[in-house]
Amino acid sequence: MTDAFVEAWGPTMERAFAQAGIALFETMMYTDKITPRNSEDITVEGHDEEELLYNFLETLLLKFEIDGKALGKFGVHVINQGRDSLNLTGTANGEPYDPEKHGRKIEVKGVTYHQMAIQRERDRVLLRFLLDL
Repeated sequence: MTDAFVEAWGPTMERAFAQAGIALFETMMYTDKITPRNSEDITVEGHDEEELLYNFLETLLLKFEIDGKALGKFGVHVINQGRDSLNLTGTANGEPYDPEKHGRKIEVKGVTYHQMAIQRERDRVLLRFLLDL
């Protein structure tokens, strides 16, 4: 397996992004085993919605790879249009990664733009993205 195609959705763009964060971590570990002990502020920007999603997921992946964070609960508070870009602010909750507690499913090497799509439907926002495994 070299890629994972992921769909995440929510009633708003903010909720859909939060679900995308959960989907990313669920690909790598068992998120139901994560205790939300610590909270971190997340701030990203992008020139369009796809770049914003990419930057959000890459930021979360780096929190795992560099900082050793197991994140399982996300609150995306605001996505707004800035002067030249879209801005996202939110929080990520979790604890230090422990392979014995959280398990280890599949290593995610990165997020890609390939097949990335954001669809606004009548009652939900659907996000599609590909993870390089």
